[in-house]
Amino acid sequence: MAMLYFYTDREKDFYSKSAETAIAQILTEISSWEKQSLLLHLAPEAKQTINHEQLDELMDLYRSFGRFQSIEEINFSRTVSAFSLIGEKRINYSGIAKFDAGSINFNITLVERGGFFLVYNFTLAKASSE
Repeated sequence: MAMLYFYTDREKDFYSKSAETAIAQILTEISSWEKQSLLLHLAPEAKQTINHEQLDELMDLYRSFGRFQSIEEINFSRTVSAFSLIGEKRINYSGIAKFDAGSINFNITLVERGGFFLVYNFTLAKASSE
């Protein structure tokens, strides 16, 4: 158990700058809420799991949040990192981001491919305190 904690702590430190910066950049670019902006950042397997109608519905839902402004809080998931030991490396963060509409909870899973981070999965939801 101690080795697993040590491994995930190293992962957290390793990705703290690059992945957190990438998340802010991705949220900035996709918050135009145009399909093409999102599709540029999705991993191929993520693109395969969503059809055009679902993507349109998602963009309509998220469009009400407005543009991304900043990350207020970000937390690294040790659990997802630990599962990456037996498969492809996935990096997961959750937290609170500031959008035009206020504070929005986010959860995003990234995969690193060719030196770039691609979105494997993400969700946004209005923060309950607002």
